[in-house]
Amino acid sequence: MRKLTLTFLMMMFAAGAVAEMNYEMTSPHLRYEKTDEPAFVDELPGREDAPFEQEQEVPLEEEVMAAEWETEEWPRRFTITVGGDTTLGSTDDLRKRPDSFENVAAEKGYGWFFSGLEPIFASDDMTLINFEGTLTEETQKKEKKFNFKGPAEYTDILTLGSVEAVNIANNHILDYGKTGREDTIANLENAGLTVSGGGILGVYEKDGIKVGMTGYCFPYQNGKKDISADVKALREEGCQIVIASFHWGSEYRDDFTGEQRSIGRAALKAGADIVVGHHPHIVQGIEQYDDSYILYSLGNLVFGGNVDPKDRDSYVARLTFNVYADHADAPEVTLVPIRLTEKADGTDYRPIPAEGDDAQRIVDRILKLSYQMDDFVNGTL
Repeated sequence: MRKLTLTFLMMMFAAGAVAEMNYEMTSPHLRYEKTDEPAFVDELPGREDAPFEQEQEVPLEEEVMAAEWETEEWPRRFTITVGGDTTLGSTDDLRKRPDSFENVAAEKGYGWFFSGLEPIFASDDMTLINFEGTLTEETQKKEKKFNFKGPAEYTDILTLGSVEAVNIANNHILDYGKTGREDTIANLENAGLTVSGGGILGVYEKDGIKVGMTGYCFPYQNGKKDISADVKALREEGCQIVIASFHWGSEYRDDFTGEQRSIGRAALKAGADIVVGHHPHIVQGIEQYDDSYILYSLGNLVFGGNVDPKDRDSYVARLTFNVYADHADAPEVTLVPIRLTEKADGTDYRPIPAEGDDAQRIVDRILKLSYQMDDFVNGTL
């Protein structure tokens, strides 16, 4: 059995450091370890300039680093952050309000929304979120309760927030029909983002490591979904890591369904390295299965579709892999409990890391809803 590690991360901005509480699932006893050393320091290798008398071209730093990556021995460490439902924009009705997402964007600027999570997103190798909405000028919308959209320039919110990849397999990508979907994909890709989901296989490459992404949305036929063909295709593309995203479950229901469990387990058996879920808009539990994890629902992230969220708890997860030339070990999972806004009433659409009792409460809530995680549920952080 592989060694699986789940960590609870609390950001301590006042001290300028990160405290980690670590739990090893293969140990017969819960292990607690706390450190005050910064956890996300990545010093780039420097180089000396060529002597003045030598008339030679100095390699670009990117070329030097690329050469080092080609000769570096495996395994290599690679960290991915996954976040939940992100809606950049609102509905036609909400857009008229002074506290709408659009008015906050105009007042605060596009860098505002992910600025509270910058130490997390900027220090990883890749960030993946569920992009739930559209970026289009299309006006013809589907007949439904909520239709979300924003302008193409809202992709700057993602790039300024250090988001590199998006899943679009959800129930809002067609809010403005086929045209809205096509516009959204084009705008995201034009901004340099890796798009996956809804029939699109995404591949993100960095430092000689390829991350494959695939995503799916309900309804699922007979409560099943076979993703083996997509996993095989991504492996044939040379992806050492494969992430499967699922839009599933029931909104505002905190316990995951039997359908979620059967589909999530089947995805891991089909070869996915991790399963990431969203749609309920609140957190659900985590299941350890087949030497990996199913994160049933991460909850919301930056969510422009609600001006006063009742449930403000959420989390992002950092997945750290030991990567080899043709595969990766099961990830170490770090939970980062967050609040959707620091405001007590209303929202400024800017999630922040939870602190103190709030952080403890959110982690306890997640673990109470989890399965095969008894060591964590019964343990004390």
